[in-house]
Amino acid sequence: MKTFLVTGATGGLGLEIVRNLAKDRDNKVIMAIRDQKKGLEAKQKIGNNVELLQLDLSQLSQICAFIHDWDTPLDGLINNAGVQFVNETSFTPDGFEKTIAVNHLAAFMLTVGLKPYLTGGRVLFIGSSTHKPNDLLARAFGFRGAQYTSIEELVQGKSNAKSIKQKNLDRYATSKLLNTITCVELARRYNEFSSFVLDPGLMPGTGLARQQNRVVQFIWKNIMPIFGFFLPGATSTRRSGKTAAWIISAPNIPYNSGEILFYNRKPDTHVWKEVVFNEKIGKEVYEDSMKLGSQ
Repeated sequence: MKTFLVTGATGGLGLEIVRNLAKDRDNKVIMAIRDQKKGLEAKQKIGNNVELLQLDLSQLSQICAFIHDWDTPLDGLINNAGVQFVNETSFTPDGFEKTIAVNHLAAFMLTVGLKPYLTGGRVLFIGSSTHKPNDLLARAFGFRGAQYTSIEELVQGKSNAKSIKQKNLDRYATSKLLNTITCVELARRYNEFSSFVLDPGLMPGTGLARQQNRVVQFIWKNIMPIFGFFLPGATSTRRSGKTAAWIISAPNIPYNSGEILFYNRKPDTHVWKEVVFNEKIGKEVYEDSMKLGSQ
C-alpha cells in the first residue's frame, strides 16, 4: 500500500487530489486538516482508505509536533494548503505574516522535516502564474508579480505597496514564487526524493475568494465557473486535481525532479525563470527558511 499526505484537503483542489488518489484502493490518503468537521464530511464521501490528522499550518509548534510524531514511509507529499487575504494583514501566533507563513514556510518545514520518510517518493508544491510579472491573466486580476525581498522582511509583513489589497495580492504571488523556488532548490540538494510544482491555472469556484466581499464571492463561485473557461489559463479543480494526482502517483512520469508543470501536464511556460532558477536566490530562500523554521 502506498501512503500520500495532502494538506489543505477539505475543499477545492486539495479535495479533488484526495478523491483521485483514493480511487486506487491500494493507496492510503492522509488528509492533514485544521477543521475536523469538514474533514469528517470529506472522508465520509470518499472512502475507507482516507484518514484524518489534525494540523494547523499557521503554528510552528503544531508543525514540529506533527513531524515529530510521524513514523510512516511516504510515497507522496502534496503541499496544497494556501491562504489569501484581501483587506487585512493577518499574523500567525508566532508573529509571521500568515500568507507567507502558511503558503511557503509551513510547506517548506513539512517537506524538510519529513525528508527521512520520503525516500523514493515525490513532493508536490502548488505554484501560480501570479508570481510572474506581466503575466496577462494575472494582471487582469490585479497581480503585479512576486515582490521578493528577503524571507525575514516578508514574514514581518513589510511591503512597498500603497494599498492593503495590493499588499495581499503581492504576498500571495510572492508565496507562490517561494514555492517554486523551493522545489527547484530541493531538487538541487536532495536526490532521496523528487520535487515538482503544479501551476493549476485559474480555478473559479475554489475557496481562495473566501476573504472577498459577498458580491465577489458570488461571482467567483457561480458565474466564473461558467464563463471562466473562455479565459486562457482557466480550468477546473477536477482537471487540475487529476494532474496533481498523476504527478505524485503515476508509476513513471517523463520529467525530472525540479520540473514546473501546468495543468495540461506539460512544462509550465508561465515561469519567472530569471528568479526561479537563480542559484543564489534559491540558496538564500532555503537557508533563511531553515533558520525561521528552527526558531
